This record gives sequence, structure tokens and C-alpha cells, in this order.
Amino acid sequence: MKQDREMPTIQIGIKTILWAFGTAGLIYFLFRIQQIVITLFFAVILMSALRPGMRWLERKLKLPRILAILIMYVGIIFLIVFTLTLLIPPLLHELPNFVQTLSLPPIPADFMQLKFNISELSSFLPQIGKSFTTIYAIVSSTFTGVFTFVTVLVMTSYLLLDRERLHLKAIWFTKDPVQLNKIKELIDHIEIQLGGWVRGQLSLMVIIGVITYIGLSLLRLPYALPLAVVAGLLEALPNLGPTLSAIPSVAVAWVVGGPALAIFIVVFYILVQQFENNLIVPKIMQANADVNPLTTILLILTGVKLASVMGALLAVPLYIVLRSIYAVWYREYMKAPALEKTA
Repeated sequence: MKQDREMPTIQIGIKTILWAFGTAGLIYFLFRIQQIVITLFFAVILMSALRPGMRWLERKLKLPRILAILIMYVGIIFLIVFTLTLLIPPLLHELPNFVQTLSLPPIPADFMQLKFNISELSSFLPQIGKSFTTIYAIVSSTFTGVFTFVTVLVMTSYLLLDRERLHLKAIWFTKDPVQLNKIKELIDHIEIQLGGWVRGQLSLMVIIGVITYIGLSLLRLPYALPLAVVAGLLEALPNLGPTLSAIPSVAVAWVVGGPALAIFIVVFYILVQQFENNLIVPKIMQANADVNPLTTILLILTGVKLASVMGALLAVPLYIVLRSIYAVWYREYMKAPALEKTA
């Protein structure tokens, strides 16, 4: 007679159920406050990038920490204002000519001379309303951007001031000294990896922008400055940025100089990208958090799919943080059974 086999039973404890519901609730809560989480993440990124400078000012100039932070903030604001002052006048001078080069529809002369009848005015009023809506959206987004920028600076200052004690905030969850040391190791690892990556990317943006401007100027391509600014800004998207920045330059070259100039521009961007990938990136990222190019592209594409431009910007930093968590905790967890077996 065949003996009936008993079906295996799965027992789930109350603690496991509560942990699962608590995790799901935490994920939902973080999703609801995602803007605050993103702002805090930007503050962590900025803290990681600025802390070596703060420590240098403390150590070399014997400055109090709060004064060192203020000096760095003044330097950042001065650099932004100086850059905008240096770039905006030439950009404003070149952009109207750039619009004419692209053969966009000109503004009607009658409108410029304020000559139009009632019917034309009635059809034009809804457009004015849309314009006011657009202006309001621009002003509102600008105010939101400035407020977010100031909030990030304030959060970053608190993180810098309390940096050595950040791991002690986890005492609400555990008082085990071993776990607290692991949390401290994790924060240190994130700071090194994330801060190095940010500083490396900023250096690449400046270098690529300058090289692009010099090269386009030597090739006598009009609007070299705005195109170089685009190339520098798109360098924030590693590996994909240089390819995307070539598109407007090739388009301008085709319109202005025809296929021959467009081919020269394509060759120039290929040379720049090869120079960047084989010389600049290895030198700058050698001691920093280097990320595989294929991994970077997949991360950026995933970020665009999930959260548009913001997702593309935060994809690589988030990957670096998750990689740091894996490096500090998961590897130790995997080593633990092996140590038990050998004991």
C-alpha cells in the first residue's frame, strides 16, 4: 500500500507578518513624501562632495566648522554668479541669430507695429491668456527651484555639522555597538564613493565644455558657446551625454555649412569622446567611484523610464549608495556562515 505523503506546512510567525506589513507601510510612506526624500538625497550628495573641502579648511586654516561651511557656500554662490555673468551676455547675443539660422517663423510686422483689427485681437487674446499661464508657471517653478536649492544648502549644513555623529541616529533602532560601527562604516563608504563620483563628474563637465568650445571655435562653427554649454551640462549624463550633445552641433553645422562641415563636426565629437573615455575619465575617476559604462547607460535609461529627467540624474548616485550597502552589509552577512562552519 502506498503511504500518504504529508504535505509540508509553512509556518509564518507574527513577527514576520508585522515586519512585512511594516516594510510595505514604510515604502508607501516614502513614496508619498518622495519630494522630501529626493531633497534629502541631494543634500547627502552635496555633503559627500563638500566634506573634504570643509575638513581641509578646518585642518589647514584652523577655522571653526560653521565658518568653513559658510566660506564654501559663499564660494559656490560666487562661482555660480560668475559663471552666469560670463555666459549669459554672449548667449543672449547669439540666441536670436541662432533662431534665425533655424528659419523659425518670424514675428509678423503688423504685430510689431501694433496694427491689427478687432477680430484679430479677439483671436489673439486666448494666446495672451496662455502666455500669462506660461509666465506664471515659469515664475512658480523658479521660486520652487530657489526654495529647494536653499533647503538643500540648509540640510547639507546640518549634515556637515553633525557628520561624525550621524551613525548614532540609528540608536533608535539598535544599541548594538557592532551594528552601530557597521552603520558608521556604511556612511563613510557612501561619502567616499558618492563624493568622489560627484567631484569627478563636475570636473568632467568643465573639461568637456572647455574642450568643446575650443574645438568648435577652431572649426568656425557659429554659436560655439551655447553648444559648448550644452555639451558640459549633458556630461551630467555619463556616456549618453556626449552623444546627445553632438546632435544640435551637427544640426547647426548642416544648416550653416552643409554636409562637409557636419561631417567635420561628427569626427570632432567622436575624437572628443574617445579622448574622454581613454584618457580623461580613467585619470579623473581612478581614485573615485567608477561605474561601468554599460551599467551607467542601463541605469540612466531605467531612470528616464521611471522618473524622467530626475530619474536620469539620480540613477547613478542611487546605484552607488545601493552598491555601498551591498559592500558593507551583504558581504559581511555572506561571510558569517563561512566563519561559523570553520569555527
